Amino acid sequence: MRARIITITTVIVLIFSLLMAFPAMAVGDVVYTNTRMIADNLEFRNTISWHGTLGRTESFALTMTGEGAARPMIMKGDTLFGTTSISNMVSLAESRGLNVLAAMNTDFFFTQHGGVPMGIVIEDGVFKSSAGGRNAVIFGYDGSVDIIPPPIVWISLTNNGGNAEYNNAGQQVILSHFNKPRTERGGMVLYSEIFSTVSTRTTTPGWSVRFRILSGTPSVSGTMLLEVTETLISEDAMPIGEGYMVLTAAEMSDLGHEFEKFAVGDVVTLSTSVTDQRLLNARYATGGGYILVSDGVVADASNWSSALQTRAPRTAFGIRADGSVISIVVDGRAPNHSVGMTLSELAEEMLRQGAVYAVNFDGGGSSAMSLRIPGERETTVISRPSDGSERRCATYLLFVTDVSPGGSVRNLGLRNDGVIVLAESEVDLIPIATDAGFMPVGVPDDIQVTAMIPGAIINELNYIAGSVAGPDRLRLYSPSTGAIGEGEVFVITRPTSISATRVGSTTPLTSIRLSPEEVLELNVTATYYRRLVTAQINSFEFEVTGNIGQMIEPGVFAAGETVAQSGTITISAGGRSLEINVEIAGFEDMHNHWARDYAEFLASVGITTGVTPTQYGPELPMLRGDFILMLHRAAGSPEAVELSGFEDVPEDAYFAEAMAWAREVGVVGGTGGGTFEPLMPVTRASAFTFTYRALGVLGIDFETGTAEDLEDFADAGSVPDFAIIPTATLIRLGIVEGANGMLISDSTLTRAQMAKVLAMVLQM
Repeated sequence: MRARIITITTVIVLIFSLLMAFPAMAVGDVVYTNTRMIADNLEFRNTISWHGTLGRTESFALTMTGEGAARPMIMKGDTLFGTTSISNMVSLAESRGLNVLAAMNTDFFFTQHGGVPMGIVIEDGVFKSSAGGRNAVIFGYDGSVDIIPPPIVWISLTNNGGNAEYNNAGQQVILSHFNKPRTERGGMVLYSEIFSTVSTRTTTPGWSVRFRILSGTPSVSGTMLLEVTETLISEDAMPIGEGYMVLTAAEMSDLGHEFEKFAVGDVVTLSTSVTDQRLLNARYATGGGYILVSDGVVADASNWSSALQTRAPRTAFGIRADGSVISIVVDGRAPNHSVGMTLSELAEEMLRQGAVYAVNFDGGGSSAMSLRIPGERETTVISRPSDGSERRCATYLLFVTDVSPGGSVRNLGLRNDGVIVLAESEVDLIPIATDAGFMPVGVPDDIQVTAMIPGAIINELNYIAGSVAGPDRLRLYSPSTGAIGEGEVFVITRPTSISATRVGSTTPLTSIRLSPEEVLELNVTATYYRRLVTAQINSFEFEVTGNIGQMIEPGVFAAGETVAQSGTITISAGGRSLEINVEIAGFEDMHNHWARDYAEFLASVGITTGVTPTQYGPELPMLRGDFILMLHRAAGSPEAVELSGFEDVPEDAYFAEAMAWAREVGVVGGTGGGTFEPLMPVTRASAFTFTYRALGVLGIDFETGTAEDLEDFADAGSVPDFAIIPTATLIRLGIVEGANGMLISDSTLTRAQMAKVLAMVLQM
């Protein structure tokens, strides 16, 4: 199972990335990749796949391609007890002077025991926690990487004597639990100060022996010399303290006889040894879950937990045949973004990525990857944790560089690396520059760019895509500094969707109602498997059907002069199209009329249809019944429980339902004698009153007006008493302005005036 990292030149890796065809991913077909170098030996790849039934899956991979500036390390934090988010872990590492390039979560942890890792933990050669029967990933001092079955670190405590009263010399205790949660029948556990600065965190009665460290530090193979300072039985957790260790077991474990082997004053030798000699070389180690791939074959899944065979976010780690290592994070539990993978699919994916050995790390809401994107000073969580925020986890795999930031330009790249461009469209490339420590520095002004896909045209930093689909690897070079680098543009010939909005609006258009000679300016966008595509308006083709008008330039449509016409604007690119249904609706008698926009608005929302399809009749009187019908439509045409009860409103009248609703909600009360006179013209006073009563029904908040609001109108005294407050309120709301300083309350409301009143009410 042993594999060692070997040197692979960046050039070979990049050529392989460019020439590799899009194979099937474990969930669907690969439809997008973006590969960029984070360091000279650390490659990042973003992959999107699509399955016709399941949908979209997005993953992120980090590959160490050989010896170079980047190296891996495992980090838990200050103590084993407690969890932290990936962003906080990176910040902690940076506070310790580490130059962090990327990070991802690793081991599972005990959620009920403070986030203690389930598997082994070795940090910079310091043995921090035993394996707990879990598989392990080991990073050696010599650059080797191993995935091994559950290792065991045997721990023995041999009493050398010291307390003359008890004479315990020669007594020995053997255990394998180090800095793990103590359970009722789980045997003895040895704790060091690395476990917790507070205590052993135990919650049940148990035996404890406290040792002072005389010499040595915890390692997987070696000795330490300890002195017993305290023995006790307690229901409480025992403080550990700096420079001390605690041996403990729960009372229910029936191990009291083992603790009788120690007395205060005894000097004890702690010895550790390993079952797998590869641990002797371990600089870092972390625990893992099931083995996914072994000897180039997907591992036997018969003993895998069924709970892990659901589709979910995943994290895995693997070793390729050439010795390079690959870490992968798969987003999931977000159908519109990524469906995730089952454990079997994850194994297949690791095999597809070239892993000959692979292990499962903690997934679900724990899965996360952080990356210092070239050109940025801070790392960013580039995956989408399924919890909606970063989960606090136990251990993390960090990729760091020992090269300190500072100095001149060494590396070039693109800030918009991986941008998706529609064939024959253009994009402005945004270069970045970094120093030897991969921190951003000033960008040279003489960068030259060379494309690898035939047909692409580059004018300085402007890239015009050709007609060949796929990733175009670009070479960047600065003659003045000698800095080089690469970037990638992903060219597509067929988007997966096209959408359009009217300029100034964000609402997608599928249909629109235009007035004669009205100009429609369109913003058109395309997406490719839910990623935005860079394209210009002239990258799309426009076709108009029907006698509705014409495109006067790409993206600009001018409606025709004839009303009551319908047709479509079809927008297409690469065989994908969008149809916008267009209706040239308008009223011939409203051309240049002051109320045109109000009338058109009411027609567009279904409040009025005009006296004919092409005539609005702006100066015609508004009938009482028709005005109530308009209010009813404005309210959404709700059903009434009973008939209106008006003698002059027949049950089959077109406004009967509206009249019933209006009386039910208190908009109307009748004219006396049980009638309403629906076919009589409505006066302005009555119309204002009906509108005022409907404001609350329509859900409009307003401040009631007073007679003082009418004082500026010369004929305020002629307003009927019932209409004073309604008229004043509409004036305060700006719905009514009067005419030439007059309210003319007893005049008939025209259809044009009705349009303004109701349009303004609806727009509130």
